[in-house]
Order: sequence, then structure tokens, then C-alpha cells
Amino acid sequence: MEPTDNKTISAELLRYLKQENLTISFFADKSGINSGTLSRIINGQQTISVSSLDLITKAMNLEKGYFYSLYATESCSLSSLDWRRLGPFIQSCAELGKLQIVDQVVSLMMDSLSYASHLFDCAEHLFEEGYKDAAVIIYRKVAESERYQHAERLALCQYRIFTCSLTKNQEHNLECALQLESYILRLGEAEQLDALKDLANLFLSLRKWTKARYYAKLMGHVSKNLYEQKVNRKSQRKKTIEPAKPLFGYILYANLMLGAISAEDADYEKALYYVSSYEDLSWVVETDEESEQTKKQFKDWAIGNKYLYQLMSGNTDVLEEYVDYVSVRKNEVLMALFKIVQAANIYRFDIDKYLERFKNIIMDQLERSENVGSYTTQFFDDRFANFLTDVGLYYLRRNNIHNGVRYILDSLAVSYKINNTANIVRCCSTIEKIRSKIDYSDLQKYAAFMKEVYDQDEEKVSVTVVNC
Repeated sequence: MEPTDNKTISAELLRYLKQENLTISFFADKSGINSGTLSRIINGQQTISVSSLDLITKAMNLEKGYFYSLYATESCSLSSLDWRRLGPFIQSCAELGKLQIVDQVVSLMMDSLSYASHLFDCAEHLFEEGYKDAAVIIYRKVAESERYQHAERLALCQYRIFTCSLTKNQEHNLECALQLESYILRLGEAEQLDALKDLANLFLSLRKWTKARYYAKLMGHVSKNLYEQKVNRKSQRKKTIEPAKPLFGYILYANLMLGAISAEDADYEKALYYVSSYEDLSWVVETDEESEQTKKQFKDWAIGNKYLYQLMSGNTDVLEEYVDYVSVRKNEVLMALFKIVQAANIYRFDIDKYLERFKNIIMDQLERSENVGSYTTQFFDDRFANFLTDVGLYYLRRNNIHNGVRYILDSLAVSYKINNTANIVRCCSTIEKIRSKIDYSDLQKYAAFMKEVYDQDEEKVSVTVVNC
């Protein structure tokens, strides 16, 4: 059955009853809708709720959402807007993935700004339930219509859009971060710390050290002020707004990030100073279960990072202890290997046995590309791509050309997926330098990959031209 052009839902239902030779009473029993209600719906005397529409659709043996396009058209004139009907309708459209209808309904509703608050709350609900594509549509509409440019709601819309829009494409993620920056300080206290953490993490993954340091420091400053206020208000009745995680954890995380950034600058003395800042937790007043777990996590990270920064500063005596430490922490093995390979390339020591020992973990990550531990996808993918190149360079330095080129080619594939241009250039320049030493079969793989990249880029250009 196909909806008839220029017809209403009530007309479609009446046509069905006549076609099937059914009485209103019979169909009412079949659908579970009161016969009087059904009669009023057919006669246009009563608006239909989305729950009744779903019952009617099911009784007509049609898929759920079959009449949603008609329903949107009938329900969205400014004179007939009713949140009690449209709120559940938007929810149902989101659940069914009917995003075009969500866009249509929300656009019409935003012609009346009185619905902005309802729609924002609806987007928050959808966001929490995981219907992020639908939520982003609403956040964008609310943000576009927001009159007060410094409104907290506008900033929160932009933050939600940011979190929902991140992909494996690093260039795209940079654009998302730059879009959010001008709104970050307009967020409420509870969301601001998470937004600062997310921005710092993203800029860290993009190797934008200055921006990463700026937002890590800002997160530390804001969280310290809020924590002092919380402690000082402990005996007072006024309740402080709490972020998603224990407040003191943001102070510790800021120091963790600042240590990592210092290490990237090869300032290992400062990196070790920051380790001491999240190793000593005597000042933390919380003793609940979640807080104790957070403290335990940071103490554990402090142990591992002490080994790491000592190794990166040239103290190879701690290598075996560091490997023993991470080997029983599955989510830390790859991150540790990233740095061990870097150190081996800098200080020219042998790590063949460790690469062989953890080879299966490396290959599993290459095949599955899974999230690892608490690391963000963007951060980990970037580090993994560069790690594969570093392993390749390690083997090339040891004159193991075949192994070296294999890792370089793997890195090239990963880097292309996440649009890591810098590492793509690094891989290609390495291969070109040693082209004369590479096996014919490996050269063929390289040529085939570059042809695939070229063909895909040409296709993207063609699509762009057509769309223009």
C-alpha cells in the first residue's frame, strides 16, 4: 500500500477500511483504539497522537513510521503545534532513524522561539539515550536561533555538537575544536571542566602542544578554584554543582596532561615534577568508593610514568621494570610500546625481544582498530599510526628491510584512514629514500596502495564538483 498523493492520514485510513470492507468497530478492536476516538480521527474531529498512529499503522499491517511524513506535514503548521504530540513524535522518529523528518519538524517548530527550551531538553534526552544524530540536528537548530550569543544554552549546544561530530579524520576534528573554542568559557561550571578536558585531549592528539597546554592549565586552574570553594563550603548548606567525575580528578588529570606535554617537549625533569603532583594525594578530602578508585588510578599512572620519563631521558636501566609493569596492564601495553620504540630509536638500544613478545597485540590492534582503555579514539589512532612508522624505522636501522617496509606500509594505511597528512608524508619519504633496497613485492604493494589513494581522492574531487 502506498500513501495517496495529497491525502491525509484519516483519508488513507478510510480508504483502507473501504478497500478491506472493514467496519470502524472491527478495526477499533483490532488496533486497540476506542471506536469513538477512531471515528473522530477519521472525521477530522480529533487530532491523532503518535501512539495512536503507531497502533493504526500496525493494524493496517504496515511498518512503524509508514505515515510519519504525512503526520509531520499535518502536525506542523504554526496554528496546530502541540508539544505534547510533537515531543513523542520526534523521539519516535529518532528511534527509527527518520532524521529528515526530525529536521523538518524541528525547523518548523523553531519558527516559534517559545519551543526552543522544549527542543533543547529533547536533544539532551536523545543525547543521553544515544540517538546522537537526531540530537545534533536539534542542537544545531537551537543554536542557530539563539538570540543571546553569550547564553549558556548556546554554548552547551556547541559542546554537544562537538562531542557528537568527532571522527577518525584529524583535519575534520581540528575544525570541530576551533569551532568550540569561542564557546568554552560560556559553559556552566559542571560542563566546562569536561569540555576543557576534551579540548585538551583533542589538541594533544593533533600534536598542537601550545593549545593542549593552554587548555590543560585552564582546566587545572578552574578545577582548583572549584575544589577550594567546595571544601570551604563543606560545613555550609549551599550545594556546589558537581561535574561528571570527582572534582579533584580534574586537578590530577590536568597535571597528568601537562606532564605528557612536557615529555613531548623532551623536558623530562618537568614531566617528573608533574608526576609528583598527581602522586601525592594527601590533600584530597573525599573517601567514598569512586574517589578512592580515582586516587588508586592516578597513583598507578604515577608509577608507570616515572618509569617512562626516566626511560625517555636515557635511563635504559628501568626498561625491564617498565615492561614488567605494563605487561600485567593490558590497556597500557601499546602506549608503553609507543614510547619504548621512540626511546630505542633515540638511544639506539635493542628491543627486538619486546616487539616479538607483544607482536600479537600490535597485529590485533592493526586488524580491529579498537578503543584502548580510557584513551580517546582520536588520541590513540594518531599515536598508533606514528608508532607503526617508528617500528618500521627501528627495523630499517637494524637493516631488516622487509620488516621495516611492512610496518611503514601498515602505518601508511592507518594514516590515510584518519587523514594524518604529516605521517603520510613521513612514510612516503622514508620509502622513497630506500626504494632501491625494497623487494619487488613490497614495491608492488606500495604502488597499489598509492593508486588506490589517488583513485579515491579523484572520486572525492568528482563528487565535490558534481555537488557544486
